[in-house]
Amino acid sequence: MRGEATPPPEFRPALWWVGGALVPALSALSRTPQRVATPEALPLSGVDIVCVDAPSPDGASAEALARRARDRCGEPEIIAVLAQSDAARETALLEAGFALVVTHDADPNLTRARIRKVEHAATTRARLRQADPTSESGDDVAHGRRLMALSFASRLLTTVHDENETFQRLVDIVARELNSERVSLMQLDRESGTLEMRCAVGIEGDIVRRARGRIGVGIAGTCAALGKPVYVDDHARARAQTVDGELTDFVVEGQGLQNLPMSLTVPIKVKGEVVGVVNVTDRRGREAYTRTDIAFIEALMGQAGHLLENTMLVRHLHELKAFSEQVVNTLGDPLAVVDDDLRLVSYNRAFQRLFGGALGGWLWDSLPLDAEDREALVARFSGAAQPLRALTLQERTFEPSVMRFADEDGGPPRHLLFLHDATQRRQMERRLVGAEKMASLGVLAAGLAHEINNPISFVKSNLGHVGTYLTEALAVVDAWRDAAALVGPHPAFETARQVEEAQELEFIRSDAAKVMRECLDGADRVQRIVQGLKSFAHPDTETAREAKPADLIEHAVLFTQGKWKYKLELRREVEDVPAIYCLAGPLEQVFMNLIVNAAQAAQTWARLDIRVRARDGGVEFVFRDTCGGVPEAIRGRIFEPFFTTKDVGEGTGLGLSIAYNIIESHGGRLALEVDEDIGSTFTVWLPVGADAKPIVAQQMSRFRI
Repeated sequence: MRGEATPPPEFRPALWWVGGALVPALSALSRTPQRVATPEALPLSGVDIVCVDAPSPDGASAEALARRARDRCGEPEIIAVLAQSDAARETALLEAGFALVVTHDADPNLTRARIRKVEHAATTRARLRQADPTSESGDDVAHGRRLMALSFASRLLTTVHDENETFQRLVDIVARELNSERVSLMQLDRESGTLEMRCAVGIEGDIVRRARGRIGVGIAGTCAALGKPVYVDDHARARAQTVDGELTDFVVEGQGLQNLPMSLTVPIKVKGEVVGVVNVTDRRGREAYTRTDIAFIEALMGQAGHLLENTMLVRHLHELKAFSEQVVNTLGDPLAVVDDDLRLVSYNRAFQRLFGGALGGWLWDSLPLDAEDREALVARFSGAAQPLRALTLQERTFEPSVMRFADEDGGPPRHLLFLHDATQRRQMERRLVGAEKMASLGVLAAGLAHEINNPISFVKSNLGHVGTYLTEALAVVDAWRDAAALVGPHPAFETARQVEEAQELEFIRSDAAKVMRECLDGADRVQRIVQGLKSFAHPDTETAREAKPADLIEHAVLFTQGKWKYKLELRREVEDVPAIYCLAGPLEQVFMNLIVNAAQAAQTWARLDIRVRARDGGVEFVFRDTCGGVPEAIRGRIFEPFFTTKDVGEGTGLGLSIAYNIIESHGGRLALEVDEDIGSTFTVWLPVGADAKPIVAQQMSRFRI
């Protein structure tokens, strides 16, 4: 059955010093060693660590002292103490089998860390003696072999720097000394609550890589949870007491669970905390595992416990570093760390992508700033409260901030330079300013429309009355003329005939009607302009209706005649296309803007061709001019509000922006094609039928026209 093996009590190693007065280097030992003058004075047994003074007061070499100590008391751990550091001599002693070499002037902390491993191996000897007292005489060959294995493991931990190789060698030792076919070493990860198999003997590599157990589940998980050795001598009965029949973490279905041999699982501890477990099974000869085996595994793997813990800490540090780097590199804003010499110590991907540079390179090689900006940054690096202005780099706007911090390792201070990309925010701010201008312009347009609307209504109304009065006055004149004709020639009528001829009454009669029609047409045009201003200020006041494309073009051409007739030859080609459901006023405004833009772009006499045709299930309006093309550098901005290339007073930069929004609200498209040697072509496409649903913006206005 499964049981918990009680570990032997803790022991402190028996320490001895062969030489004269105790030297300061021995203060690194856990306790003061007992002193003897010669190795022959050492006890015959129970000696764990022997420190020898090399050379001794009688001139004996360290090698000779070690040989005499082993002849006297078996195989203790030997530590050589040299008067001064000598790399060649230290190497020779380690190769001769010394567990450790220290010097009188060595750093106490470093010496203490090195001696701790040797003391741990010596403590294991005491555990083994307690677990198997019959081996005390040293006649037990197996016992002596295990002591040599522990000594080898101690040297292994100090000489092999590949952790995976170290773990594998330790597992090989366990398999050999316990005569077992399968041994596995599992590392505990408390954050995830899992056991990860690091290495094994007798288990396929694919299983080693995939094996993951959980704390408290299965034999290995139970051992890790209890922190005590677990011995199972009958898996068939033990399986009934486990969850879902799981026995060991590396066993998968189909591997003959019914015939599993007995197993021994021992925890690996550091400062009382479990850091891993060792599972041993499939012993040759089916001999039972003993307390001596448990003590041997604890001693052997206890030496590797610190390494196992360190590998987990290093892994977590690497994960934390990788996570921190990922967070920093995820930032879209450039970030760099520089030293006091303004050399790059570190930077994120955004900095590298935008500015390049190399570690150790000068900051100004990556950031080509003018003298004023450099001086401001240097002042901030020095700790001065120097205000920093926005920097323009790579056609983008950055707001810099600087933070000084100290190196945790006591190194020189560092400076964190963070460049916040404020390009989009500043563009939004400019657009907000543009929106405020638009709002102000809307208020101005509303005021103008209000001021013009009433007087023009009076003018139009009175023009109608004047036309009526003129018609009636001419009727009176005609009545007098008819009466005079009935009377015949008379001297009293002579003066009236002279006035009639002098004033050209017939011309007045024919021209008056034309003048009145023109006046009424002018008043209508003014009213339409007012209505356009009203629609601009209140786009929700106009309702959608069907309109003929030809009428929209004719109105736009008529309203802009004063702008183009002295600059352009205007040609129209309007095919028979269906009516479109639209907001007629705004669409006329679009076409007027396109015509006026062509006229203003014409430096000499040019031509504007307007073509209307059915296309792609809608109606296409093409405005092609020979007034020179739009420069490539500004093509991407021509639809931005308040962007204009015209002189002050000639343009506000709103025409094409408004036109674009109007066409978009109709579900249409407004595109530009340019031939720089000839001119520009603006193409407007509008849907017809069910797809034509112009959007009328709803706005809460404080004024009404």
